[in-house]
Amino acid sequence: MARNKRQRNQTDDIYDSADVVPSSSVSDKPKRRYRLTRRLLVFALLLAPLNALGLVAAVSLVLNGVDNSSGAAVEISATQTGRTEAESSLQEWLDSAPTVFGGSTIKSWDGTSGTENVEATQDDIGYQLTTHDFTIRTPDGVSYHAAVRTAYAPTRGVKVLSAPTITPVDPSAVSEWDPVEPTTGWTTTGANEAATSAITSWAGALTTSPSELKLATRDGDSSHVYGTLTGVTTSEVSVSTAWIPENDRGEVDESTLVATVSIELLDADAEEGDESSRTTVTYDVLVREADTAAPYVTAWGPVGSGTGLSDYENAVSLDGAVDAAPTGPSGGASDGGGEDPAADTGDASTEGSE
Repeated sequence: MARNKRQRNQTDDIYDSADVVPSSSVSDKPKRRYRLTRRLLVFALLLAPLNALGLVAAVSLVLNGVDNSSGAAVEISATQTGRTEAESSLQEWLDSAPTVFGGSTIKSWDGTSGTENVEATQDDIGYQLTTHDFTIRTPDGVSYHAAVRTAYAPTRGVKVLSAPTITPVDPSAVSEWDPVEPTTGWTTTGANEAATSAITSWAGALTTSPSELKLATRDGDSSHVYGTLTGVTTSEVSVSTAWIPENDRGEVDESTLVATVSIELLDADAEEGDESSRTTVTYDVLVREADTAAPYVTAWGPVGSGTGLSDYENAVSLDGAVDAAPTGPSGGASDGGGEDPAADTGDASTEGSE
């Protein structure tokens, strides 16, 4: 018994003192390498069809001669380049002696229509067909539509395909149609005598001098300058329509007024009684303190812009930068307000609807 015990102890001592002993993980390494190799082969087989599709697409782009990855750039280039070629061709046709439209001029380029992409074939590259639309005017003052068909390919340029097509201009709208500007948040009113007088004073200053125009607007910013109409004088001023802000509760702000104004202008050098020198222009104007005895105009713009005008937005700074926002604290002056521009308040439309 003692002898067997000594042999077991000797065996234990060998395992305890050995640098490396057998391990079950050694036998698993070949299996792991096999599984990894098999997975890589399966992944490669799955990628093979995708690689083939990418190769086919690349070859197709080369054969077609068109870079589809920048389609927007190609379209813009086609429009602008085609316009130049089409306009030159149309003008040359108008200048030619045989045409009955000889002497006509191109009044405008009206854009493109009928755009069609032709796919590439084995015999030809892909290209784009486009019709460029123009309006021409004859020496007699009659207007017509003119269309010029072109083809465009990035590698070939633009080619005009045919002579122009001439069609009559559509007739004007029927006289019974009477569209109006939207005036949500505003209600129609009349301009009182004081407001009309202020508008007339502004119209006179508009054709006089920048300093008088600035004085008429009561613009206190020393860096602001104004431009005026030169070579003409103001003859008559009339107010056709006027509005004041109205909030959701039906409450109105009579201190703010927007009006559509007609101004009759005369040639400054015209002889007295020369009616041919008269012309009429129209504006929308913004009037402040319209409910007092001393109202004044602070801004003006095209007809239809009145409800969006802001105080002193026509001013230009001395550094040459046009004001992005009104210098007066009333903010959106004509969208529901009526506060004095000298008062320290916020957006007029917000206060008008509270």
